[in-house]
Amino acid sequence: MAERPRVAMSPSDLPRQRLWLVEGLPRRPRRWAATIGRAPAGVLPTSMPASARYLGQVEWAWSPMHSRIDAYHLSLDRSRSRWLLWVRHYDTNWDRWPPGSDVEAHAPRARLGWRDAAMLLLADYWAEARDDEHVDRFHWIAQTGVLEVGALSEVARAVWDTP
Repeated sequence: MAERPRVAMSPSDLPRQRLWLVEGLPRRPRRWAATIGRAPAGVLPTSMPASARYLGQVEWAWSPMHSRIDAYHLSLDRSRSRWLLWVRHYDTNWDRWPPGSDVEAHAPRARLGWRDAAMLLLADYWAEARDDEHVDRFHWIAQTGVLEVGALSEVARAVWDTP
């Protein structure tokens, strides 16, 4: 069952943001490209499978009335040939996670493991948000899952700190 994200209400609820070993992003397979954005209807599943792995949650806090909280899950499609990045956006107006998630990125399986696929899909998804929506680097990691603080920080470094 996919883990349900929770919103950190105090600094003690956050995972430890300490120094982590920097490993770099995994090697991108040849001719591997992620598709960012919702897929056409009928191509991908409409609901997140229970087997989806919880990757973690990050938060942007630009002001007390302007923030963004995203939680990420990773799964395979029914044919087990594509990786799917599911994104849940916290509704700050209603103080709740809306039901359901959307596939915001997908890519061929290409013999990638869970962790490598998660890091590469997140990097492409965040790069798209950076370029199209002018989203800056998240302000903190609110919760970890399959990806620990070091892996999420490394993906962010590759997306926002490279020239």
